[in-house]
Amino acid sequence: MPLALSGMLGIGVLLGPAPAVAAAGPWALLGLPVALVAAICAAVTTAHQSDSYRGRGAVYACVRERVGLLPSRVGASAHLAGQVAAMAAIARVLGDFFLPSAAPQVAAAAILLVVLSATTGLRIEGGAAWLWTALSLLVIGLVALTCFAIAPVGGQPAGEAAGSAVGPFGAAGVLFVAFLGIERLTAPDGRRFTGRAIRRGAAISLGVVTAALVVMTLALAYQLGWARLALSPSPVREVLTAAAATNMRPLISVGAAVALLPVLLGALESFRSTASSLARDNELPRALGRVGSGGTPYLLDLLGGVAAVVVALVVSPVAAMSFAACALLLHYALASAGARLLLADGPAWSMRAACLGMGLSVVLAMSMPVDAMLCTVAVVVIGPLLAGGVSRRWK
Repeated sequence: MPLALSGMLGIGVLLGPAPAVAAAGPWALLGLPVALVAAICAAVTTAHQSDSYRGRGAVYACVRERVGLLPSRVGASAHLAGQVAAMAAIARVLGDFFLPSAAPQVAAAAILLVVLSATTGLRIEGGAAWLWTALSLLVIGLVALTCFAIAPVGGQPAGEAAGSAVGPFGAAGVLFVAFLGIERLTAPDGRRFTGRAIRRGAAISLGVVTAALVVMTLALAYQLGWARLALSPSPVREVLTAAAATNMRPLISVGAAVALLPVLLGALESFRSTASSLARDNELPRALGRVGSGGTPYLLDLLGGVAAVVVALVVSPVAAMSFAACALLLHYALASAGARLLLADGPAWSMRAACLGMGLSVVLAMSMPVDAMLCTVAVVVIGPLLAGGVSRRWK
């Protein structure tokens, strides 16, 4: 459970409420059950795929065998790009907390630090995972307590957030980012868990994250108001100022920045898993899959890290998170399609979860901002073309 939670309590909880409210206004929390159902479906499908396709890149391997070469390339391209954007967004939020005046530079340094740590084989698990989970929950609790304990200055800010045409579904797409770390439990890289442990851990992890999202959204809205929250690029920092709690800001900011490190590492591990499978199948140059003394493909880690640094330097965290959500929802739509075929003769409820997850993922991806969708389309066109050029296989 801490393995999943330490990778889930990140930007989805700390930053997600702002773009969710921008999409749906005061109705943003109506999108949370939709995002939760999509996350449950993703957890079910990835758990079955990991059980059938052992090793790294289980989802990619399943889609390649069950759906076909082109869909697997599309899904893998979306997954890699989504994880790069997620790393950039996480690092930028970390930079905003640690040193707002130089957030992009701090973000770049944090990414390279995590890449360096990852190449040595660092994994945050066991007691360390519990410690980081406790720190994340402490930060969320302090922010919520501060918001509710201090009356909004000048009363509740006036105005309502209008929201967009897609409303709660757009909010659900953004909030889905909060649940992305569940794959660390359902489809672990190099580790195995019993089915009972996965079910129990997934249920508790998803429940905790859902509760954290509800509390954080209501707390931020209470202090800032829906309209101001919708426009906030860094709602937690802004709310500490609005609540006249600037004396607590250094403590909470440093705590949040430290808590985001395992989330950043988890995104890098997810990138590595799919990229390693592509290198193994010659969809990427095999040299990139070379393993170093730490047992990790250091060139792939460096490639993902450098790409994330570039994105972090030029893209805002909200924009990066929106694109990550859109790309990863497309990835999960194709993953669910592969799981649907895998489970054709399997448990009925799991097969239905795959079908539901496929539909929901498509709907949520189509509800994301237009620029996020256009960038996703560009990725899933360019990615398969590059893979075909490297492998010289087109069917």
